[in-house]
Amino acid sequence: MLLFSLTKAVAQNAMPDTVCVGTARVYQVNDGTSLSTYTWKIEGVTQTTTSNTMSVIWNTTGVFTVTVKEHSPSGCDGDLRLGLVYVQPELKANAGHDTIVCFGKPIQLNGSSGAVYAWSPATYLSDSSAANPVANIPAAGSYNYILNITNNNVCKSSVSDTILITVLPQAKVFAGNDTTISLNQTLQLHATDVNNTGFVNYTWSPSLGLNDWLIQNPFAIINNDATYLVTASTANGCEARDEINIRISRVAQIYVPSAFAPNGINNLLHAIPVGIREFRYFAIYNRYGELVFKTSNPAEGWDGKYKGVEQNSAGFVWIAEGVSYNNITITRKGNVVLVR
Repeated sequence: MLLFSLTKAVAQNAMPDTVCVGTARVYQVNDGTSLSTYTWKIEGVTQTTTSNTMSVIWNTTGVFTVTVKEHSPSGCDGDLRLGLVYVQPELKANAGHDTIVCFGKPIQLNGSSGAVYAWSPATYLSDSSAANPVANIPAAGSYNYILNITNNNVCKSSVSDTILITVLPQAKVFAGNDTTISLNQTLQLHATDVNNTGFVNYTWSPSLGLNDWLIQNPFAIINNDATYLVTASTANGCEARDEINIRISRVAQIYVPSAFAPNGINNLLHAIPVGIREFRYFAIYNRYGELVFKTSNPAEGWDGKYKGVEQNSAGFVWIAEGVSYNNITITRKGNVVLVR
C-alpha cells in the first residue's frame, strides 16, 4: 500500500490523497529497514529519490498519478504501486464589493469561492458561518467584515477578503409645525432636511389642494382640515417621512395666552394670529399704562423685561391688531399674568 504523511505528521494515510496547492507531502512505502531501492514517478517522470520515501511540494493544481516500484538487492522487482493525488487550487475568499446602505435597512453580504465560511466579527450578522448572512447594523458609521473560507475542510483561504459597509446617517425630514389657517388662505408648505442628508426628491400626499406635489415647498389652498404626508428620498434611495396637520378656521382671530412664566417652559409671550394676512402690531402695557413691549412680527415675543429689568409677577394688558384675508381689520385685547 502506498502511504503518505505530512512533513511533520505522526500518522500516515493511504492513497488517494487530496491536498491544496503549495502543500508539502512525504510519501512512503515499507518501513525503510530493507536494503531495497525504489523508483518513484509522478505522471511518468522519474524522481531523484531512491529511498522508500519521497518528498513533494505540490505547486500545480490537477490530478496526478504517483507510482513506486521496489528493487531488491537480489535483482527482483516488486509490483508497481500506484496512487492518485488531487491538488486543489488555492482558495481566494471573495467578500463582495464595498457598499453603502441606508440607516435602518438590512444588507445581505455575498461571500463566494468556498464551501465553509467564517465572517468576523460576527456582530450584527444573522449567521457568521453562512455564505450570505444578513447584517442589521443599528448605527451610522463604517464597518469592516472579514471573510475566511475553507473548501471541504481541506483548503483554507491563504488570504482573507474584507468588505466595507458604510451606513449613512439617519434621514429625517420635517414637514413643518401643525398650524391653523383661515378658509381659502394660501399656505406654503416646506419640507426641511433635518440632518442635511441630501434629499433629491420630495413627494406630498395627497396631492389635492397643492400646486405641485413633487417639490419641496408647494402651496396649499384647502377648504377643510387636512393632513399632508411628505416623503423625501436621497440619490442612494434612503427615505424619510413626516406629516403636517392643517386646521381651517372659519373666523380670523389673534390669540394670546392668559399667563406665561419667563423662567419656565414658555419663556416668551407671543401673539398667535390665525387667518391674518397682515399682522400690524402686538403691544403690552403695565398697570401704570407704560408700554413695555411692542412688535409687528408675530415671531417675536416678550421676555418679561422692561428696559432690561425683569418684571415682578403682575397683571399686564395687551392689544393686537391685524388684517384678515377678507380685508377685515381684527383688533383684540386682553389681560395676561406674568408668573415668577
